Amino acid sequence: MLHRPGKLQAHPTQEVSLKTTQTERPRLPLNTFGIAFGTAGLAGTWTAAGVELGAPPAVGEVLWVAAALAWAVTIVRYLRRPGGIAGIRSDLQHPVLGPFAALVPAVGSLLSAHLATTLPIVGAVGVWVMLALTTAFGAWFVTSLLTVPREMGALHGGYLLPTVAASLLTAQALATIGDTTLAVGYFAAGILFWILVGAMLIARLATGPAVPAPLLPTLAIFSAPPAVAGNAWWVITDGAPSTAHTVLAGTMVALLLPHVFLVRRYLTSGFAIGFWAMTFTTAASATYGVRLISSTDSGALGTAFAWVIVGVATIIVGAIATRSLGLLRRSEAAGSRRASAGFRRTALIGVVIASVAVAFGAGAGSPLFVVYQSAWGFADWQLTTAFTVYAITLLSTLLVAGRLSDHIGRRPVLIGALVLMLIASGLFLYADSIGWVIAARAVQGVATGAATSTFTAAIIELSSERHRRTMTVLTSAAPVGGLALGAFGGGIAAQLLSNPTAGVFLSLALVLLVGIAAVLAADETADRHAGALASLRPVLAVPPSARSWFAVLAPLTAAGWMFSGLFLGLGPRLDDGVFGIDGGAASAAVVALQPAAAAIAGMLFSRAQARVATAVGAVLLLVGAVGAGSGILTADLPLLVVSAVVGGAGQGAAFGSSLRILGPLADNATRGGLFAAVYLVAYAAYGVPVLVAGFFTEAVGLSEVGAIYAAIVAIAAVVAAIGLGNRSRRERALAPAA
Repeated sequence: MLHRPGKLQAHPTQEVSLKTTQTERPRLPLNTFGIAFGTAGLAGTWTAAGVELGAPPAVGEVLWVAAALAWAVTIVRYLRRPGGIAGIRSDLQHPVLGPFAALVPAVGSLLSAHLATTLPIVGAVGVWVMLALTTAFGAWFVTSLLTVPREMGALHGGYLLPTVAASLLTAQALATIGDTTLAVGYFAAGILFWILVGAMLIARLATGPAVPAPLLPTLAIFSAPPAVAGNAWWVITDGAPSTAHTVLAGTMVALLLPHVFLVRRYLTSGFAIGFWAMTFTTAASATYGVRLISSTDSGALGTAFAWVIVGVATIIVGAIATRSLGLLRRSEAAGSRRASAGFRRTALIGVVIASVAVAFGAGAGSPLFVVYQSAWGFADWQLTTAFTVYAITLLSTLLVAGRLSDHIGRRPVLIGALVLMLIASGLFLYADSIGWVIAARAVQGVATGAATSTFTAAIIELSSERHRRTMTVLTSAAPVGGLALGAFGGGIAAQLLSNPTAGVFLSLALVLLVGIAAVLAADETADRHAGALASLRPVLAVPPSARSWFAVLAPLTAAGWMFSGLFLGLGPRLDDGVFGIDGGAASAAVVALQPAAAAIAGMLFSRAQARVATAVGAVLLLVGAVGAGSGILTADLPLLVVSAVVGGAGQGAAFGSSLRILGPLADNATRGGLFAAVYLVAYAAYGVPVLVAGFFTEAVGLSEVGAIYAAIVAIAAVVAAIGLGNRSRRERALAPAA
């Protein structure tokens, strides 16, 4: 692999220049995909360790998520660079870096095969898509190899990737989804090309020019086929003992031993991204070694040796990953981040989708809580605690880190938040008690608190002047729209799937990965400046120019989001305990109506005058709250449904218009803090009353608590309407004097 300028010495009078791979071509080099490849390999090692040695499954899953993230991000970053189709074609034809293009479908095949263990249909589709890409690229590569002359010095271990590694990994993926016949065919093709291409490389290494330092790590790829073939055959035969494993194990050891004598050269050759060429060989060999040792009756000594293998592989990959961070940071800082207008629009769409996904994760929990309560048997107050801990951690994060993106930039905060959402999804997947769910909700709250106001600021700033008004409204609709989608999706999953948690949160993880890639692809909109640590002091950072309007709109924001809390926080229990709705989909539909109406109304009112829309929103919230309280007291489900739509429309009209009023009152340096204050009010109203209500349901009664809750919403709406009316009168009185 190559990351820095260098030359291959073919002969004293013959050179192959490689300078074009760097400073003259800003596109990421194809060998950068080795990061995802090596991470996926280590994920496979820990997954095998989980099966054979009892290692924590979560370690492997986290690594699989990291591999998927690295894969998606590298694809986006690669495509983002200038050059278009012509640049990609040039990369594929490059005699040194071209073979590394095989890593794109290779990693996709590994990820799809692992996904198939949880989502068989989705994983199988991914395996077949990657098979088609692998086969097409492999056939093209072999044709090029046979017809296009190339310098002997350009050949390296990476030439095994498009044919040998790709075929063997495809065989392993096919066996994972149950197609063992075709898997054997691809396995045979991999062995054939191992013999043919391997012989060619032996001749090149023995008689050709010396391998230069930038390509030295590719020697590790030459040692990978035995382990890759062994792992593929292990999956094909379901781990049955065979002579093939003996042959492959002996060959693996024989090809790995020479690297002991190369350690000093590796350490003194200078670090580059190309060192990721060593990681998949390391991980694949460790995986196969663990499997072989576990299949023998070697006792405690064998188990200890297997753990040593896992540890060494982890240290090697971890060390290379650590060294890569600084290298990639410097590379990114040296290049321009500006992309085409079309690419920026695509990135903006991805950022919007990510903002919806964050809210989706929060909304999906509401219908699943009832499922968990039925399965694990915990008290109502624990259920409301699981809902409310989200709001509490969210509020705390908003209060502490709400202004952080104004100092360090939008992208770092958003990436951190989305990664936390991935961790929360993992906690949900492994939850077996309410304690795990509460922990997952706490992490979700931190992630949402960091992301919500930052997403709002970033989306507005990424928008063109022409579309900024529309995008401002969209940012107000995204949180409630995401809550609606999450509530409805969680309810449908609870109704139709045997494992609704896996269906919801694995799907969410995929969308979050897309969101991370989109955030990385988007331009940074906030300049970094001093004061990041000072910004963590808990304060409401409302700029002076926005304070008077903020004071007027805060009660309206509180009324709208408290109304959402009534349905998303208490709604599942009301559906079950008051209205007798016994079904995930039906309950989810009722719960989702309110935020769905809010999202739709927010978009519909975007063309109305903001001040008029806030007044209309206050009135609709008042009507909706009175109707909801009456419907709860009388157990009148149609009245509750109508009230949910009316009050939801009021929230959408009020909140979207509030952001339209407040947004222009701040600049890029203070907008993050302003929106953090807005969402602090919103989520305090969304979560805290639900927690209080949960503690009183047993003593007072569920219907009575729900009605009192709705009455408080109505009072807040009245206060908001009075405040809006007073401001309007003051402005009219001042107008003649002005």
